[in-house]
Amino acid sequence: MRLFIALEVPDTWRAAATAQQEALAAALPAATRRELRPVHADLLHVTLRFLGEVDEGGIDPLQAALDGVPPFVVELSLDRAGTFGSAPRTGVVWLGVGGQLRTLRGIAGDVERAMRLIGVPGDDRPFAAHLTLARLGRHATAEDRSAVAQAVKQLDAPSPTPFFTSELVLVRSHLEGPAPRYEVLSHHP
Repeated sequence: MRLFIALEVPDTWRAAATAQQEALAAALPAATRRELRPVHADLLHVTLRFLGEVDEGGIDPLQAALDGVPPFVVELSLDRAGTFGSAPRTGVVWLGVGGQLRTLRGIAGDVERAMRLIGVPGDDRPFAAHLTLARLGRHATAEDRSAVAQAVKQLDAPSPTPFFTSELVLVRSHLEGPAPRYEVLSHHP
């Protein structure tokens, strides 16, 4: 099963993200807009660690490792939208996460250490706190991708909408069917 560890976000963030998606879509030509694959608001979260495919026997050790992550409280807020990659290669549109980023990076580091202690291969990519707003379809041209990157730069920043969180979730992603679906397997305060 395909798993990841995340922080859930409040409905106010989901509404702000939806408003950003709508503003982006309105700023794009129709042909480019068709290549944009918005992430449904119910699927928004802050990923701390993607795990990939894990067999069922690995669930209990994962949950025990997450129970061992030190307790935390972190205040997060929304920040400006952006894209990953150069403009002609843009593939993902994201909404930035601000607030207590040093604390958040520490939590992500604690999660990474917990995963390595149970033998999960390390992930050495730098942590980048964000909400994925949309992906571009594989048929998007370099012009489509550049248009999206330019439109994202023009978006107004959302209201920061700060909130506190103190809980990790272990999530399974179901990719079969017409749209992805996420299932929270466990909560770890």
